[in-house]
Amino acid sequence: MSGDGRPGHHPPVRFENPRAIRALAHPARMAIIDALATGDELTATDCAILTGLTPSATAYHLKLLQRFGFAEPAPPRPDGRERPWRASGRRIQVDLDASTPAGAAATSAVIAAHLDASREVAVEFAESSHAEPARWRDAGTFSSADLWLTVDEVEGLGERLAAVLEPYRERTLAGQRPEGSRRVRALTVVVPHRLPPAGPGGSPSGAAEAG
Repeated sequence: MSGDGRPGHHPPVRFENPRAIRALAHPARMAIIDALATGDELTATDCAILTGLTPSATAYHLKLLQRFGFAEPAPPRPDGRERPWRASGRRIQVDLDASTPAGAAATSAVIAAHLDASREVAVEFAESSHAEPARWRDAGTFSSADLWLTVDEVEGLGERLAAVLEPYRERTLAGQRPEGSRRVRALTVVVPHRLPPAGPGGSPSGAAEAG
């Protein structure tokens, strides 16, 4: 960590414990993480308004997020009455072994929480798009594609999509945002369909034959 302690100057934090990852899927914690990701500094009272919880409850969640590396205390405000918090700026890497029931359940909980949050962003934009400037309204993109890929191609596709987003990830701080920019949710999902039941020959029905 650099001497100034500002967001964006931390080493990555990797989570491998299913119990810890599952704890992060709590709706209130997800809402606080999302709010802090704007670069704003929020107090426990601010987070209470956001989540509908009490300030003491959100203070607990903030301290837990600090332990996980998502949040950190910000410099005190002039009135000194309540501690503000900010995003730590650390790159959070989730690395779970989904080969166990606990690992699979934790992975599922985190994915569901992220998809629910992203769905809400997309639906809110669609519902209010009539009031958007034409270019912003047309810039929003919603698309999906079902592809037939090998496991090597799936891994490569995920890496290439991540590389496209990488140059834009360091713009959390207000001073790093281009003029005219606004917060945009970019969601990448590269995941195989669940294998269908095995056919008469013992191979999954519908799977491509090797050859």
